[in-house]
Amino acid sequence: MRIKPMYGTFSLLFFSIFLLYNQNLCYAQDAPSTTGYSCNSSQFYPCQTYVFYRARGPEFLDLASIGDLFSVSRLMIANPSNISTSNTTLVNDQSLLVPITCSCNNLNTTSGNISYAGLNYSFNFGDTMYMVSTVKFQNLTTYQSVEAVNPAVVPENIDIGQVIEFPIFCKCPNRTQTQPQNQNQPRYLISYVFQPFDNISSIASRFGTTPQSIRKINGNNPKIFDILFIPLSKLPDITQPTASNGPAVQENDKKGTVIGLAIGLGICVLLLILLAGLWGCREKSGKSKRSLYLGFDEGC
Repeated sequence: MRIKPMYGTFSLLFFSIFLLYNQNLCYAQDAPSTTGYSCNSSQFYPCQTYVFYRARGPEFLDLASIGDLFSVSRLMIANPSNISTSNTTLVNDQSLLVPITCSCNNLNTTSGNISYAGLNYSFNFGDTMYMVSTVKFQNLTTYQSVEAVNPAVVPENIDIGQVIEFPIFCKCPNRTQTQPQNQNQPRYLISYVFQPFDNISSIASRFGTTPQSIRKINGNNPKIFDILFIPLSKLPDITQPTASNGPAVQENDKKGTVIGLAIGLGICVLLLILLAGLWGCREKSGKSKRSLYLGFDEGC
């Protein structure tokens, strides 16, 4: 009679271990690391890929400032991001695709070869490795990786204007996936930072791919601010807000200027009429005084 409960207990324990093992297998493809993501010769390095970036105020609400941060031109961001004019003003959280060149780099540490795009950043007053990594680069890297890439730099002794390399996490597809015959295989692995209210299905819908293809590369259990690599055979068609349309904004500015000038001109005309009336009344008043002095009666 005691065998059945024991059998049930062992079955439940075995099932739990099996689930945990399978879960670890999904993540074993490339577990997230604070230093970066490993790379090897079977992958196609270097490659051009993209990071998903969000416009954020007050510093990064135009393509020029974001382009300076990533060392690319405004057009190089505008074209893949489906933005018609490169001098447009962006809105907060506007979606952007920023191009980077991804390489496999040897850090000469226990981390081995790490996949990243190295971007030079000049420190400003108040900057720290952590702040730049999490705020300006929006968790596309980590301060631990910045320290690993810059072993001679002391984080507490960085001077204003000092240039430090920031490793932006990225990946390149396998060589077999980039062959011409594999047209449906991913040409890009877009670096995307997992947000607090994200899920795999919503991310797949955003990029026009399937949840299964994302899980195959990234596993089933991404954590907040983990990097997900979104496999795509072509760049997504990003829907941009109408407020980002530069010519429309300029047209509204022109209309506002014309209306303002018209109001100002109308006020000037009224003032001139009022001044002319006061001047005329003053002249008549002067004539009246002279007429009384001479014995005549003229009124204003």
